[in-house]
Amino acid sequence: MQAIYLKSGEKVVPASIRMRAIALVIDAVLIVTIAAIADYYTISSNEATFIWKPETLIYIVLGWLYFAGAETSHVQATLGKYLLGLKVVDKHNGRLTLKNATIRYFAKPLSIMIMLMRFVRGLPVAKHRYFHNRVTDSHVVKQARHYT
Repeated sequence: MQAIYLKSGEKVVPASIRMRAIALVIDAVLIVTIAAIADYYTISSNEATFIWKPETLIYIVLGWLYFAGAETSHVQATLGKYLLGLKVVDKHNGRLTLKNATIRYFAKPLSIMIMLMRFVRGLPVAKHRYFHNRVTDSHVVKQARHYT
């Protein structure tokens, strides 16, 4: 198990790729459900198109507000990460700024493409620090459980 020592002296344990993937699936199901409900109650300009409808921009903004808003909140996690006991921290073990959370959100597709290309080519896939985390100098870590 790898540990990250931050400037504040606290030891945090990085989240595994499996836990992060499960959290992403939970968040994706939530976002797709909300988008599907919104799509059902709105009138599309062209029902024949599936992906590139004019409403697609609304869905991108909705996803950005969800991920960036949740990761900059005091919880520091989306619903999926929170349910699995994970949180997103900056290099000082604090909250991300809205700027870093925004960059992180829009860099995730590129990060996924890099990871898939490495997998297809048979190269090792990074275990903890992916492109979107390196760009924003952030980490996804396990939350410390405090029992009183």
